[in-house]
Amino acid sequence: MTLRPLRNDPSTSQLADHAQVGSLSVIEQEAAVVRVTDSPVPRVTFPWVERPELSIVIVAFGTGLVLDHCLDSLGASVAADGIAAEVIVVDNDHPHRGHAAGNRVAISSRGVRLIQPTANLGFGGGNNAGAAAARAAMLAFVNPDVIVSSGQLRSLLDAARSKPDLISAPALIFPDGSLQELGMRIIDDGDTRPILQAGSHTPDYASAACWFLSSKLFSRLGGFDLAYHPAYYEDVDFALRAAELGGGTQVVDSVRVVHEHHGSATSPPDVSKQQQVFLNRWKSVVASRPAQ
Repeated sequence: MTLRPLRNDPSTSQLADHAQVGSLSVIEQEAAVVRVTDSPVPRVTFPWVERPELSIVIVAFGTGLVLDHCLDSLGASVAADGIAAEVIVVDNDHPHRGHAAGNRVAISSRGVRLIQPTANLGFGGGNNAGAAAARAAMLAFVNPDVIVSSGQLRSLLDAARSKPDLISAPALIFPDGSLQELGMRIIDDGDTRPILQAGSHTPDYASAACWFLSSKLFSRLGGFDLAYHPAYYEDVDFALRAAELGGGTQVVDSVRVVHEHHGSATSPPDVSKQQQVFLNRWKSVVASRPAQ
């Protein structure tokens, strides 16, 4: 297996165009180095397209086999749905596993645009770096523990195109088919709750396990805020900022995507720091929300 440099890689100019996205740091600028996987025996292949209509960004951090399953499902769905897509994997440096996740992607795939930063950019920073390298007018942020089926990418892409000021997200389900969320709502202590009944609540946001939106909206909002590093609450913050501009979140509940909730994490996260950042920033919004 070899990794060949991407010929005429547009990511350097793209990074300059997106220089304000998430206030990119020096480390994130280093993440502009993009290589294309070129395994001689690929399990999944993404054909190169000059003008992708969709850029799919996946952030990994010591991620295991769920990432392989995610890429397999994306490869099959991109082909079945006839989407001119590029897939960008940002493989954050893990303190114990290093770049094992991205190296495995390189061995088993062809056509994935691979970014391997020298540090852990976190969820927000990793997605910002992926978006900076993206070439399409439409973005999809997909967690590595998400599995999509035929028709779902096209439905979500069409929904996002029809309402470019909104974040479009599917209903999320567990691997056993049970409902995980129809979007999320905020309660009065800054915690969040899943919406489990259609029409019962207007979603404040949807978990960013599977988001579709225009690159213009992402750039206009400055990307994910790095104050929430390494992860959690940056999706809530982004969605509320979108709502302030007259947008918000739409959940396409007819599309049900499998999410192995926390399948990309190694242990239950401590989000107290991120929650405090959120509470300080969105006091009035939180105060207006119900207790449960």
